[in-house]
Amino acid sequence: MNWIPVLLLLHACNSQPHESPNQSPTISAAGDTVTVSENTSLLSKLKFVTTTNAQHALKLNAAATVKIIPSSYVEIPVPFAGRIVKSHVKLGQKVDINTPLFSISSSDYFEAQRAYLDAKQAFILAENMLKRQKDLIAHGVGTKKELEEAETNFAMSNAALGNATAALKIFDSTPNHSILGEPLLVRSPIQGEILSSSIVLGQYTKEDAPALLRIAELSKVWVSAYIKEKDLPAIDQLARVEVSVDALPAKKIPGKIVHINQFVDEASRNIEVLIACENTDRALKPGMYVNAEFERQTTPTLFIPAKAVFQFNDKSFVWVKTSSNTFVKRYVTTGVTEGDAIQILTGLVPQEQIVGEGAFYLTPGL
Repeated sequence: MNWIPVLLLLHACNSQPHESPNQSPTISAAGDTVTVSENTSLLSKLKFVTTTNAQHALKLNAAATVKIIPSSYVEIPVPFAGRIVKSHVKLGQKVDINTPLFSISSSDYFEAQRAYLDAKQAFILAENMLKRQKDLIAHGVGTKKELEEAETNFAMSNAALGNATAALKIFDSTPNHSILGEPLLVRSPIQGEILSSSIVLGQYTKEDAPALLRIAELSKVWVSAYIKEKDLPAIDQLARVEVSVDALPAKKIPGKIVHINQFVDEASRNIEVLIACENTDRALKPGMYVNAEFERQTTPTLFIPAKAVFQFNDKSFVWVKTSSNTFVKRYVTTGVTEGDAIQILTGLVPQEQIVGEGAFYLTPGL
């Protein structure tokens, strides 16, 4: 047997270099401090960033929905059970206050008209009778009894006319212009445009029927944006608010915050913010999904690369360079994220060096 190749192989295996038990490891850790051996290539894999404060306008984007301003919206139901005899408007038409909408005829309205006209006639007769009795007394030919009867009759007629007038006003009718048998003319209480109409000529409707018309003023709308409770400070000292629509990416619509809800939604932990926007070109449609961008006034702000921040349980931390090969884990509080950078609220000060890239080499197991 030829033992020479075997001996050569054994010699080669035994001649491989072994790490000395006394050789120091590449990384050593003591609490939150990590030390890297100076003779290792690991240091060349780390890139450092010097923290600085820069003038920055913080921006916050939030999903939002377009809403009609409640005071600029009205639903027009029928005032009483009756039959629609005429429509005075069409879908999309602009209307002003008191613009005629539709006419409705009803036996109830007819009875209210007749009761008012009868009460008015009785009042006129009682008024004339009272004047006559007063004139007779003045000329010494009348009696006190007849005068008292005339005064009583006048008071009762006046009360009856008041009741009949109130009953007619329930139908939103002007008593002095009411003509017996004439249908009730329903008018618009606001300025706006007809958003929907379900008027059918000749249809009979009841008091509990759905609204026949929906009218809204859309030249100004509300945009309802929802932000996280942690982002609430970001909308203080605002420089501007803009609303954008995906269908019109180049169009930015300025807005103004009119209300911030005083409660947090328990399920989503969001807070509703209402933004008023001019909408003369009708670019914003009620129910449309839009994006709201809040921009604060320019303030000194500290941003660092987002990849420099690590998570441990529910805390964020970075590695701060304290010497050429020593690094300390520093817990920080983060704010908004913009692109590849993240805002640091607490934990760092300007002119500190942190590991901007390669920090995962210092954080084994994460």
